[in-house]
Amino acid sequence: MFFGIPPDHGIVYGIILYGTGAVIIAMFVRVIASWFRIDERYAFIRFLARMTDSFIVPIRRIIRPVGIIDIAFFIGFFLVITMQRLLLQSLPSGW
Repeated sequence: MFFGIPPDHGIVYGIILYGTGAVIIAMFVRVIASWFRIDERYAFIRFLARMTDSFIVPIRRIIRPVGIIDIAFFIGFFLVITMQRLLLQSLPSGW
């Protein structure tokens, strides 16, 4: 078992698992940064914004933030996790 990848699965499974996991972590860090009013002046937050904006901006066009709670991030979390699960379940064994 290599970093949590089951023995009957291959590298594509790991790429999907860890790739979407990195996006989920980036979204979580960006949510926490927005609560503390850390904006894109910092290079790390700018990097996270580039990584997550492709998921968040289309959702924000439809659903606006409610106070300090940005519902678009929660919907984005749900969509990325759902996409991860569907992709992992659709892979044949050994991929």
